[in-house]
Amino acid sequence: MSRGIGEIGAVAELPESVAFLAALVTTLGDVWFVFLFLGALYWFGPAIPGPVSLPRARAAFAIALAFGGLAITTALKELFALPRPPGAAEPAGAGVVPDVLLPLYAEIGAATGYGFPSGHSVSAVVVYGGLALLLGSRRGYATAGAFVVLLPLSRIALGVHYLVDTLAGLALGGAYLAVTYRLGERGSNPGRALTLALVAALAGAAVGYTTDTMLALGGALGARMAWGITGAAIADGPATRIGGAVSAVVGLAFGGVFALVYVLEVPPYVAFISMFVAVGGIVAAPLAGESLARRT
Repeated sequence: MSRGIGEIGAVAELPESVAFLAALVTTLGDVWFVFLFLGALYWFGPAIPGPVSLPRARAAFAIALAFGGLAITTALKELFALPRPPGAAEPAGAGVVPDVLLPLYAEIGAATGYGFPSGHSVSAVVVYGGLALLLGSRRGYATAGAFVVLLPLSRIALGVHYLVDTLAGLALGGAYLAVTYRLGERGSNPGRALTLALVAALAGAAVGYTTDTMLALGGALGARMAWGITGAAIADGPATRIGGAVSAVVGLAFGGVFALVYVLEVPPYVAFISMFVAVGGIVAAPLAGESLARRT
C-alpha cells in the first residue's frame, strides 16, 4: 500500500530545471555537507567572527544534535523498513546536467534504501533549528525556518520521499531537538547531548546490525569518548585563527576516513571501527590544532 497521496505523480510533471534546483537545495541536508559545515564551526570556534560564530562547546552541542538526528533516523528506517517512491533511484532533473557531471549529480538527486522517515527533514530541524537556538538571533531563526520548509520540499520535488515521510521527519526532529536542548542545559552541556545521541545509536543497533546502524553507533561512541577525554581542555582552551586552521587540517584528515566509509560499501564492523576513529579524531582536532599552533 502506497503512502503517497498523489504528490509523486504531480512532481513528475515539473520541469527538469525545478528538480535540478531541488537537488541543489537538498545538498544542504546531506550528511557530508552537514558534518563539514558543523565541523568548520567547531574547529574554528569563535576565532572567526560572523553570524554563525559559536564557542567550541556550543558547536560541539550542534554536532551532537546532528549525530542524534542521524541515529534516530537510521533506527526508525530499519524498524519500519518502508520503501521509497518508485523511481527514487533515478535522479530527477538529470536532463539539464552535462554528461560528465551525471555520476556526481546522481549521488545528489537520487536516493536508495528505506524512505521513512526523511533524514533531510530531521536534519532541517535538529541541525538548522538547533543552530538557531544556539545562536539566539532573529536571522538564525528566519534562516532555520527557511530550511525547515525548503529541505523537505526538495525531497518531495526530487521524488525520493512521500509527503508523510517529510512530515514525520519534521515531527521527529522537533521532538528530539526539544528533549536534547532541555536535557542538555539549553546547549551548554555537549557531553549530555552526545550521550543522548549514543543512546539513540544503541537503539538503532538493537533494531538491526547493518552498515548504517554501525556507522551511527561508531560515530556517536567516538564523539562521546573524545569529548569526555578532551572536551574540558577544548572548551576552556584558546581559540585562535591559526589554531582553528590547523584544527581544520587535522579534522579534515580524519574526515577523509568519514567520507570514504560513507562512499564505500563496507561490512558493519568496519563501518563501526572506522567511524569511531574518524569522529573521535574530528572532535579532538582543536586540542591538537591549538597545541601545534602554539609551537609555530
